[in-house]
Formats: sequence, structure tokens, C-alpha cells
Amino acid sequence: MDKDFIIRDALIIDGSGRAGTVGDVAVGKGKITAIGKNLPSTGINAIDAKGLVLSPGFIDSHGHSDVSVIAAPESTGKVSQGVTTEISGNCGLSVFPVTRHNREHLQDLYKQYDVKISWNDADDYSVLIDKVQPAINMSSLCGHNTLRAAVMGYGDLKPSLSQLNTMKTLLGMSICNGAAGLSSGFFYIPGKFSEKREIVLLLEELSRSNKPYTTHLRSEASLLVESIDEALDAVMKSGQKKLHISHLKTAGRENWHKIDAVFQRISQAHHNGIHLTADRYPYTESMTQLSSYLPEPYDRMDDIKLHEHIQDPAKFAEFTEALRRMPEERWKTLRIISTTAKFAEKGFGKTFAEFASMSEMNPWDICASILKDDTAGATAASSGMSEDNMIRILQQDYVSCGSDETARPLDYSIGRSHPRGFGSFPRFINIVRKGMSLEKAIRKVTSLPADIYNLHDRGRIVLDHAADLVLFDPDKLEDTADFAEPHKLSKGIMKVWVNGVLSYDEGVMTGERGGRYLVCRD
Repeated sequence: MDKDFIIRDALIIDGSGRAGTVGDVAVGKGKITAIGKNLPSTGINAIDAKGLVLSPGFIDSHGHSDVSVIAAPESTGKVSQGVTTEISGNCGLSVFPVTRHNREHLQDLYKQYDVKISWNDADDYSVLIDKVQPAINMSSLCGHNTLRAAVMGYGDLKPSLSQLNTMKTLLGMSICNGAAGLSSGFFYIPGKFSEKREIVLLLEELSRSNKPYTTHLRSEASLLVESIDEALDAVMKSGQKKLHISHLKTAGRENWHKIDAVFQRISQAHHNGIHLTADRYPYTESMTQLSSYLPEPYDRMDDIKLHEHIQDPAKFAEFTEALRRMPEERWKTLRIISTTAKFAEKGFGKTFAEFASMSEMNPWDICASILKDDTAGATAASSGMSEDNMIRILQQDYVSCGSDETARPLDYSIGRSHPRGFGSFPRFINIVRKGMSLEKAIRKVTSLPADIYNLHDRGRIVLDHAADLVLFDPDKLEDTADFAEPHKLSKGIMKVWVNGVLSYDEGVMTGERGGRYLVCRD
């Protein structure tokens, strides 16, 4: 429960980007009640923070904890690195709206969490989040893939005018009920089947609000620039003014040189009046579902259809042969992260080529067998990004930090994380502060995402703002998680308060959870 307290003699970095000042911050009833020096503290707890930095709680502008916070509300991976708020529902995948057309698929997708998909819309979902009270605040975008599937399922179909209008209505209801914006994921089913007309019509609906359109581009590799052009054209045609690019990257060595063209497109968009922002995790290996890396025609099957398809022995043999024909380099760059397929547990954190060598199996046989057992749940990481380009992207003043991960406990009870699930924010801050002040680095993980998502009382240390606060030692701040041990706690994070509730205290979860669902308003 909320307690009144004062944090004394901290270097207060308020999230604005301005130089920090040494002073005190008082908290009462979950709000910041006073900021100054030598504040009176009669009868309330005073915390000595001399030599430490006090900043707003970090905001994860790109998370996927939609269901994991229900299964494991302590959210250790996020809180332990200073995260107090997450924007979920990214990459076109939200957990609302839910209808008879997509409920079974969503239930199967999240089966590892053992949570029944009992809600229907954003309002129902927010009530459930408040009921379980996770350790972090949550807010969610409305995902286009989920929205489309709620109306017409996961097939390669062209929507009728009636279906488009139903999508617009459901989106409007989600936005009215406090969804943070609209996300798309054209890399995934069924978003990859959509055409520009569909997106423009939805963005026209979104443009009635001041909420962002966030997009996992159709391509982050060979068609990267063209995909940015596609997104910009859609927002220009629809009248939408806020565009946010998810995990901005140049994937594949042959595409690294496109970084300057990317920055030029973004600069021109700013000139044209588009409020364009982006997020990025500070790693050069991505992660997503293993089923996303498949060749044709399997790349056009949703997970339920693929699972059913490869249970037939003859079709499974054809599937394995198709994987065998994939480039050998793929198995050297694709890393096994998590799966319920028991035989693959010794391969966690290893590339398919490495695991194949130690297990005396072919990498394509390993991949096929994992997907036969665990089509929807298996995840993999893929290398192929430039370290230099990553650093350039992170340093852009419009780029915030997004972990692109779910909130998980210390153990592996609900699956294994990419190291970014426990280390993104300390790593991000340490990288960007090499090229800018600590104050400006903190702005990128606090007030910048708060402004993008209209979180009006978060992201800054000012009077009457929510007491989402992080106390840390800047000299000891360090991520320690790696692929071998992805759930290792970061160093240097001393205390984390969420709505005034101390949730993390010097390496230990307190058991107190102060998170809530944040309804985003214009």
C-alpha cells in the first residue's frame, strides 16, 4: 500500500533533459508532493540517496507482456531494470478485440501462460489487469492483426467494405476505451495479407484522436526503405500525424548501407509535419516466434494451420525438406531461445548449427521437430544487425528504448527471455550516454515515451505526477544477462517505486505491487 516518504540528497534527473540538481523529493499517496532541499520529514520515512541518481521510472515503449503480467504479475524482468510502465500490444498483436474468429488462436498462442482468454475488449482487459495488479503499469495499443482476425480470421483474404467498417468500429471502440493507439505488424499473419486501402481507412479512424500509429514495418531488410515509404504514404493519405516505427533497424549486412537513406526519410517526414518517433532495443540480435522464419508456402500459414498441417507424416517430411533447402547460413545465425519441446532444452541459447553439432542432428530436423511439438510457443533470435548502425539509431533524439520482451519472473516457469528482457534499459542508457549527457539519456527512457503515448502524469519528476521513480547508481549501472543466462538481474538499480509503492529494493522484489492499467487519453 502507499506510504509517505522522502528521498534525500539525490541527484534529481527529472526526465526533461535538463541538468540534474541535488535535492529531496517527497511522496504521498502515490504522488510527488514536494521537490526541493531540506524538506521537512517529521513522522515519515526518509531515504538517504546521497551519491545516487533519482529519475522518473523508465517507460518500456515496446513490450509484449499482455498476458505474462497476468500469469506472473511480479514482472521481475522489467522492474529489476527500472521499468515502471510498459506499452504492450505491439507489432499488430494485442489481446483485444476478441471474437469467435480469433479467440481460439489467441488462446493457443498464449497457452504457456495458462491464462484463459475470457475478455472481449479493451475495457474488459483493463479491468482484469487492475484486478491482478501487476508490479508495473500497463497500457496497450490495439493491434491490427488481432483487429483484422477478430473480423475475418487469419486467412489470406481481402476484406469487404462491411468488414472494413466493422474493423473501424472496433478500433474506434478500443481507442475510446483508452487504447494507446494502433499497431501493425506486416511481417506477421494476417497483417502481411493487408493492402494500403485497409490501413488508410483504419488510420482515418485513428486520426480522430491524438494517438500514435506504431508499425513493425513490412520489411526491415531488403525492402526497408520501401516499407518506410509505405508507412509514410499511409499516414499522409489518412491525415494521421503521429507515426512510430517499432525496433528501427537495418537487418542483414547487405542492407547496412541503407541507414543514411532511412534517416533522410525520417528527416523529410519531420519537415512534412509528421511527428515521427521510433524505438529500439540495444542488441544486434532480434527475437520472435520461430514460425516467422519459414520459407514459402509455410510463411503464409497461421500457427494453428501449420501445426495441424505438419502432424501428417507425409506433409511433415515435405516441410522438413523445405527447411533443408534453406541457406546454410540461416542455421548459423538463428538461435534457439525457448520452447516446450523437451529435447531442445539443451540447445537453449545456442544457434541451430551449434546445437546440431553437439546433438548429432541436422539443424533443419531440429527446427521441424520443435515446430511440430510447439508451433505457437517456440521462439528464436536472429543475428545480422550492425553494431555501428544500432548505436547511431539509439542516439537519435526521437528514439526511445523498447525491450520488445515480455515481463518474466527470475525462473523459467513461463519461458525464457532474450537478454533484453532483463537488461535493455541499463544497456541502452550506458550506450547512449557515451554520446550525450546522462540527463539526455534519461529523457529518452522517460519523458520521450510518455509524450509519444500521452502518459500525461508519467515520465517526469514534477509536482502531482505519479511517483514512478528509480533510484540508481550511475557508476554501477550494468546489464548482466546473456543468452546463456538471460534472466540475470542488472546491476546498479537500487530501488524502484511504482505509484509510490516500493517494488524492488537492492536486488530483491519486495512483494508489493503498485501497478495499474493506464487508460491513455489525448
